[in-house]
Amino acid sequence: MTITSLLYLGFFAAVALVHYALPRVVRPYFLLAANYAFYCYDVSNRPLALVLAGATLLTWVCGLVIGKSRSKVLRVVFLLLAIAGGVGILLYYKYWNLLADAVAGVTGITPYHLDLITPLGLSYFTFAALSYSIDVFKKRCKVEPNLLHYAMFVSFFPTMITGPIERYPHLRPQIKKPRRFSYTRCAGGAFRILWGYTKKMVIADNISLYTSFVYTTPDTMNGPNLLAASILFALQLYMDFSGCCDIALGVARILGYDLIENFNSPFESTSFSEFWTKWHISMTGWFRDYIYFPLGGSRCCMPRRLMNVVIVFLVSGLWHGADWRYLMWGLACGVLCAFGRLTAGVRKKIWKYNPLYWADWCRVLIQRIFVFLLFVATLVFFASALYNADPYGVYAGIFQGWQGGIAPAWDSVRTLLHDSGIDGRLPVVLTCASAIVLAAESQGRNVARWIRAQNFALRWTLYYAAAAALLFFGAFGQSAFIYQQF
Repeated sequence: MTITSLLYLGFFAAVALVHYALPRVVRPYFLLAANYAFYCYDVSNRPLALVLAGATLLTWVCGLVIGKSRSKVLRVVFLLLAIAGGVGILLYYKYWNLLADAVAGVTGITPYHLDLITPLGLSYFTFAALSYSIDVFKKRCKVEPNLLHYAMFVSFFPTMITGPIERYPHLRPQIKKPRRFSYTRCAGGAFRILWGYTKKMVIADNISLYTSFVYTTPDTMNGPNLLAASILFALQLYMDFSGCCDIALGVARILGYDLIENFNSPFESTSFSEFWTKWHISMTGWFRDYIYFPLGGSRCCMPRRLMNVVIVFLVSGLWHGADWRYLMWGLACGVLCAFGRLTAGVRKKIWKYNPLYWADWCRVLIQRIFVFLLFVATLVFFASALYNADPYGVYAGIFQGWQGGIAPAWDSVRTLLHDSGIDGRLPVVLTCASAIVLAAESQGRNVARWIRAQNFALRWTLYYAAAAALLFFGAFGQSAFIYQQF
């Protein structure tokens, strides 16, 4: 059941209606049943629901022992058991073949590959469950005696496909005391869903017509098209991922739950490190709290601190999949962040000698463009993993085919855009829609809250514009959510 299907909307509408018709004390249990019904809709997922239930039960029991026991040894043992269980599930379903190849490379033994179906939302629900056990151990979270309340948190269907990776201390009070029906909340949630569908289906899925066309056959493409596809892929990924997170947040809000915001205007960042505090916030926050800080964080000497940053990004690359290109993407991001931190002081001293930096607006603009281009450069590995391309061939190809200057290069890009299906009014629609989205979300603005505060004319103009764009230019059935596979 994909998040952009009418079936998903119908399922959600039915769940919301029944949810508010029930007494508030019963609602978490009904949502738990709805979560598993959502999970088991796909026939291939039904046997794998046992994996979800097993991870839930294991981390709940471990959390119970950790929270109730006074023995430090016992608490550590059960924390390690919870971590081993969660990490073990990830290793088995996502990384078995990668590990088998690695062992075979060292020992010379023929690797034994498994043809496994990865459970839906594996990376999301395992990280959510692990965070609970660790938070209970660190005494950042009270132990949850109600297994069904905890199970509802781990399997919450709006976050199962898209994230964000929730924390139990954030959702617990909302599960314990479900909210009454609120027209304002539901109206805001409905617009957030519409906004997310517009970003995903109008912008991201239409851009993917071109990026997939280029990246599936990069050897036949010239430099201008490879560069244009790489830049557009960064915009596509943002609109796709943040759009689906908007849908998840809107669905949860209508059901009475506030989820963690996952994006905060990342393209307005003025440093690469700042960018990663604003992109996929729930994941970067998870790695910060449960990997970076335990490694010593920023309390160590500079070399160790920089190494911690690189390690975190390497783990982040592995989280995305068992592919060396994701690992290289993580390594590239980690090295750039470490280099940025290492040279931050020196660069600030140099700024005062750069006349372009004397005006604040000019300095900020240059830094934002530079950060965006760094992000684009690293995403070549990411896009190559998605489309099974050779990233080094893409890097080399970008510098070829520029004979004649900018005019022939632009003609080449424009021709290929037309050939890929982006023609007619669509380029204008994509340009205007992207500009409106980025402007409306500027400075981390909550769009649903912002639009509710506007006057009647502007508010309803935006409502109708988004609905019309979705109806006339939405790429229905074009592609699945990129981050669903992670």
